[in-house]
Amino acid sequence: MRPLLILACVLLVNACVLGPEPGSPDIKTPASVLGDAAPHGASFGDKAWRKVFTDSTLRTLIARALKNNPDLVAATYHIEEARARAQISNAAWFPMLNGAADASANYASKNAGQVGPGGSRHSESYGLTALLSWELDLWGGIRRDNQAARAKLLEAQYQRDGVQTSLVAAVVTAYIDLKNLDERLAISRATAESRKASLDLVTNRRVGGVGSDLEVGQAEALLYQAQVTIPTTERGIAAKENELRALLGEYPGGITRGGSFDSLGEALHIAAGLPSSLMARRPDLAAANQNFQAAVAQIGVFEALRFPSLSLTGSGGLVSAELNDLLEGKSAAYSIGGQFVGPIFDAGRSKARVQAAQASAKIALAAYEKAAQRAFQEAADALNDYRKSGEIIAEETKLVASQKSVAALATERFTGGVSSYLEVLDAERELFTSELDLADARANRLRAVVQAYRALGGGWQ
Repeated sequence: MRPLLILACVLLVNACVLGPEPGSPDIKTPASVLGDAAPHGASFGDKAWRKVFTDSTLRTLIARALKNNPDLVAATYHIEEARARAQISNAAWFPMLNGAADASANYASKNAGQVGPGGSRHSESYGLTALLSWELDLWGGIRRDNQAARAKLLEAQYQRDGVQTSLVAAVVTAYIDLKNLDERLAISRATAESRKASLDLVTNRRVGGVGSDLEVGQAEALLYQAQVTIPTTERGIAAKENELRALLGEYPGGITRGGSFDSLGEALHIAAGLPSSLMARRPDLAAANQNFQAAVAQIGVFEALRFPSLSLTGSGGLVSAELNDLLEGKSAAYSIGGQFVGPIFDAGRSKARVQAAQASAKIALAAYEKAAQRAFQEAADALNDYRKSGEIIAEETKLVASQKSVAALATERFTGGVSSYLEVLDAERELFTSELDLADARANRLRAVVQAYRALGGGWQ
């Protein structure tokens, strides 16, 4: 027994490890994020979501989503599953000890010559046995399997962080959409009230013999244009509330609104930070990195299966023909041995497994490269949207002011009998459209803040 233990220790200390060593992929990335004009340093994505979204109502909604969203709950249980699988893999380092208890009674056949010299045809056997088996990691297969399992655990953790990042962004975006619909509804209702007054004016002019049926019809068309947007917008509000409730992990219903947070985009300084920090901060990139490392480790697992394995086995316990004698010292028995087993011919199966694992690693590397490219694209797009949306708001604000002046002048000219109601019709239509466009532009600005935050890897801290 002692020589076998010494041999096992020597083999464990000097075991070689097959296959490439897992590590982060070495790929070239841009020196900067396109559109990032700020000095490199702390990134907008480094901020915790509570520091970014300070509206109290919005914070409450995000907290509810993080607590109840089914996708995030499932992602958390994926971590538990991966942790359990890692524990299973780690158990392969240790011996396996099983216990057995058995009892049997036999009745021998005389005609088959099974009766012994004593002539008794009855015999009994009782046993209590411990069975030990231990496979030594000669070629590093167990070590590589543990590396793969740990990488899968980290991948599951990063995937959960990615789900949280997307969830925070989705909740905030849906709330922005909801507030935008509220603003569009307010504009539509205010416009409808204003146009009712215009219709009354035109109707009174017709009664007085100054106006015409055409002008009344045009005023009615203006009113109906505004009124039809009210139920349409209300329908969108109900759908958006249900969408937001689904993100919260709740059944359809209303959503409590908070105060205005139009200053969100203005109060924040969005910087991309160093490209290396983007690669490390984005959970999807970190998950893709761990997926690649797990795939590389699997190559070593299958490489080890091409070589012989050494297993130590042993059994010991109590065996007796009489139950009363089972616990006596004379009933003790044990055995110990080893088994060296390796493939001789498997029709290329072992080699093909290694080749398949190598291909899987290359697929994982390609997936990581694609994720990196997508990360830089999303960051660049978000920064560009943030910058350009501010310019659009500035121009839309000027347009609304100009359209209000035009509408007021057209109404004044019509009232003074200088022009027809057609001028008022065109001016009112353009003003209504530009007011809605300005509301959308402000919402787009806020959406750009959210998308920049998500693209730069924020929201999971």
